[in-house]
Amino acid sequence: MNLEQKKAAVADLVELLNRAQAWFLLSQKGLDMPTITQARADLRKEGANLKVIKNTMMARAVEGTPWEFVNDWLSGPLAIAHTESDPVGLAKALAAFIKANNKVEVIGGALGEKQTSAADLTKMASLPSPDVIKGLLLGAMTGVPKKFLGVLQAPARDFMGVLMACLLYTSDAADDLPRVDPGGRRIIKKKTPTHL
Repeated sequence: MNLEQKKAAVADLVELLNRAQAWFLLSQKGLDMPTITQARADLRKEGANLKVIKNTMMARAVEGTPWEFVNDWLSGPLAIAHTESDPVGLAKALAAFIKANNKVEVIGGALGEKQTSAADLTKMASLPSPDVIKGLLLGAMTGVPKKFLGVLQAPARDFMGVLMACLLYTSDAADDLPRVDPGGRRIIKKKTPTHL
């Protein structure tokens, strides 16, 4: 790699860190290329990416940024998993990848500019996805007005029920209808035979 290529690689890493909502550094000791390729495919399904990085390039990329804490982690072969849209999706995909490959170790990461750890990744992976959270919030927002309208409509509905019962009870057609006494027992009025 010549000097211009190194500068371009550092600029790419700076742009990646600035755009990412969340990222995690992974130790990739003992991983083969097919496993890394599979991890990339799984992460892409969640809107995330995996990139193998050089430690010296990463050290230059974080110089003078809020992510200078990364310098303590830069040893051995590393990869960075990052997302621009869904940190929870990234955490879920990484947790599944780590569970399937015990050689992978999360060194640390960042959520925005805040430093995170492997324990934070586990907590994030247990959260519901943004779509589920939106659905729960929407359900809560629509449920309250429906219940409130039901409470407001109840007196009018009950009054109309009583009024209809009174009209039916006093009408001529009421002779053929079953009636209920105040005790709640049903009293059925017998029809008188008309052929006598």
